[in-house]
Amino acid sequence: MPRLFILLLIFTCISTCQAGEMFKYKDAKGNWVFSDKPPEKEQNFSTLQYATVKKPSAKIKLYNIKGKQGYTLHAKNEFYSPIEVGFTSPFSQVFISKVIPAQGSIALLESKAKAPKLNYRWALGDPNSLADDYDYHAPFYSPKGHKITQGFNGKFSHTNDYNKYAVDIAMDVGTYLTAVRAGTVVWVKDDYHMSGRTNYFLDKANVIKVLHDDGTFASYAHILMDTAMVKEGDKVAVGDKLARSGSSGFSTGPHLHFSIIKNSGLKNIAIAFKFVDQNGSAFIPKRAMFMIGSTKR
Repeated sequence: MPRLFILLLIFTCISTCQAGEMFKYKDAKGNWVFSDKPPEKEQNFSTLQYATVKKPSAKIKLYNIKGKQGYTLHAKNEFYSPIEVGFTSPFSQVFISKVIPAQGSIALLESKAKAPKLNYRWALGDPNSLADDYDYHAPFYSPKGHKITQGFNGKFSHTNDYNKYAVDIAMDVGTYLTAVRAGTVVWVKDDYHMSGRTNYFLDKANVIKVLHDDGTFASYAHILMDTAMVKEGDKVAVGDKLARSGSSGFSTGPHLHFSIIKNSGLKNIAIAFKFVDQNGSAFIPKRAMFMIGSTKR
């Protein structure tokens, strides 16, 4: 029987922390269950203590600078990716959309009066970038085959623009996830511990996103809590290890939800892509296919 480690994770943080209990036990079929509630029937179970940090998400900052002719509203982008910001001018009522470079700032609006607090939309990436015809390497390190359980236009959850061209690949918890293409890590979230099928879990998945030279992103979702091996701003090469697979967020079991994303104009959408196999042949990922992982260590 595998050894169970009971961990108390303690974080020093300026932001708010959350703590609680998680119960681990086997169901009637012998499968391990992780839940915030103990089993209903009398049986042996283990209690895991955990603490997670609410990471700050305010990486877009708007501020006024006073000049001789009035005020200029500036926007600062702290992401390692360009972003697009859109808003309605409080003075002219005209909708304005501008791209802010990675780790940069630009002037959004000039006016004689100080601009009030704005309601704005934003999206990762430059909408003017064009995706190139690239064949992506396997997104995991494993010499054995892993089954694609949901492909493009999957009826279970690949039905909206953000997931339409995603693939779900079943794999054991703890499988290494690897970079499919060279790029820059622009998003890392690995602070959530549970999964479920209710709407509550829709925004809870742990995710890593890597920006490529053509402006697209590779998105690796449902990663295992506290396993990220990279941080935002890191440069990665094909085959570099990013994290370990899990089942966090909206998920029915351990798998990798993988997609290629681009900004289509204040909206991130998934786009169709191809993988390349061990022999260098490109293929469109389809349900029930078996994929062999990369072998770079």
